[in-house]
Amino acid sequence: MMKIRFANARWVVVSAAIVLVLPMAVSSAVAQTAPVSSAASVSPSSELAKFLADYFEQSLRDSPEYATSIGRHEYDDRWSDLSKQGRDLRRSHLEQALARADKFSTGADSKRLSEEDRLSLDLLRYDLRTQLDAFDLQTYLLRVGQMFGFHNGVYITIDRMPAFTVKDCENIIARLRAIPRYVDQNIEIMNEAIARDIPQPKIVSDLVIEQLTKQVGQDADKTALLQFLKRMPASIPDAERERLRKEATDAFESDFRPAWRKVLAYMQTTYAAHVRPQVGISSLPNGKEYYAILIRRLTTTNETPEEIHKIGLEEVDRIEAEMLEIARQTGFQGSVSELEVKLANDPDQRFHSKDEMLIYCRNAAKIIEPELPNQFKHMPLLLYGVRAIPEDREQVTASNAQAPSPDGSTPGWFNLQAYQPDKQVKYDKEALVLHEAVPGHIFQISLAHSLPGLPDFRKFYNNSAYAEGWALYAESLGSQLGVYKDPYNRFGQLASERFRAARLVIDSGIHAMGWTREQAQDYLRAHAPTENLAEVDRYISWPAQALAYKTGQLEIVKLRQRAEKELGTKFDVRDFHDAVLRNGALPLELLDAEVEKYIAEKRSLIASGQ
Repeated sequence: MMKIRFANARWVVVSAAIVLVLPMAVSSAVAQTAPVSSAASVSPSSELAKFLADYFEQSLRDSPEYATSIGRHEYDDRWSDLSKQGRDLRRSHLEQALARADKFSTGADSKRLSEEDRLSLDLLRYDLRTQLDAFDLQTYLLRVGQMFGFHNGVYITIDRMPAFTVKDCENIIARLRAIPRYVDQNIEIMNEAIARDIPQPKIVSDLVIEQLTKQVGQDADKTALLQFLKRMPASIPDAERERLRKEATDAFESDFRPAWRKVLAYMQTTYAAHVRPQVGISSLPNGKEYYAILIRRLTTTNETPEEIHKIGLEEVDRIEAEMLEIARQTGFQGSVSELEVKLANDPDQRFHSKDEMLIYCRNAAKIIEPELPNQFKHMPLLLYGVRAIPEDREQVTASNAQAPSPDGSTPGWFNLQAYQPDKQVKYDKEALVLHEAVPGHIFQISLAHSLPGLPDFRKFYNNSAYAEGWALYAESLGSQLGVYKDPYNRFGQLASERFRAARLVIDSGIHAMGWTREQAQDYLRAHAPTENLAEVDRYISWPAQALAYKTGQLEIVKLRQRAEKELGTKFDVRDFHDAVLRNGALPLELLDAEVEKYIAEKRSLIASGQ
């Protein structure tokens, strides 16, 4: 669900589910060519289709990292151009694309467009407007972060690159060779951020420095950047394999490591000297406006921080009442917090190793998968695995998901936060599998990639409110999908939902109400006692993203309740899920309109006796 973007690319984390999403930038060539033809032989729909296709292809050229993430490997030998000239050009591309889309939407031929075309235009115009609003924040502020900052973006991208051929391996080496330029451009951007007074706070800078230190210290045979050498296929001749090993190792030692040392020194000195003293974004000049922009971008709503805070408090109270009811069903007579402490100290609820955690989650996924047709009409190809987050990032990175490449060249991954397994509990892991894997992120994104008849930009578009809202909603389906067999797992699902409700309170508290880091940690301890306190630092580094989960889920629940009420006994949950999923990700206001269409269509069929 959220989106962080390096000037020309957005890192969407969905749940911290990571998906590299295209920048929605088009070149001036795309923006200025292909005018609507006046010839009767050319329909407005075909002109629009050409514009959208050209736009998408230019987006791949503008963001090689995004192209890699979706299985388009023509640009795997390079990084995006993050120079000031490159960034200025991309901003103009966004503006030109928006002007072109507006012309399609309001021109003389707009009434001849199909409903599907109009939805595509509405989505594109919405996304372009919010991108332009958030452009500077995404460029300067969100570049530095312990989850999906510029440094971890390198690891994420190379992890998504294939190594089937000599050319594939040479592409990875080329990207390692290009790291010095990548670092210099990022340092230039961070200098601009300091000059504009848009820095991150000390805690975020410290966490990034800690990660960079670990990454700099890794040996060539241990770094994730060279893991491709271990998976080269036997079809690559021995002589070529040896050459590639030598060149890759040299690129790591001669190009990557010195550049990483350079940016580490920069973070320790220049950037650290200019961090902001307070953790909330509202402490920055224009900070309240910045927060409003990010709320709109990440929740796709116009809710105020005060409204969000109030909703969070109410939801925490409601969910804790349901948790207390389950506690009573088990015979426990204490408070919700006391039951959580009891379960946390129960040896049967503890893991003994990372492998045990991985096996537990893999087993839950395999229980769920055969039950999916009970809830869904259409099944995507589910090519994914479950693995632990690497040690250099595991302490401060939440569990997340990566969808498989549409071409099957790379699998999807449920990346499990398995740090200190002996301090984690079992009762909330089934909900986590539903959220990250099936039918949550990996299911939803894989299905969107496979939708027929949609322009490519829609297949790969995502926003945090939709993606995270769907994944949190998916947690509520466990009883229909073969899990939540005992009350403690159902208790865990509610604890997971309460955790997301607490985020509404904490995020708005930090960024709009002046909460300190310690105040936020105290609230998290009180209302999500089994969660890692590092979560608070995530909210500090990425304002408003944590709001997306509950905001999106509440909207989907509201739409389901509306459909159930209006359709009565004719309500079919598979039809409802299809209505939510069949258009790919949408901003919540567009999702609401599409579900309303589904309800109206069903009512019409019912009225006609069908």
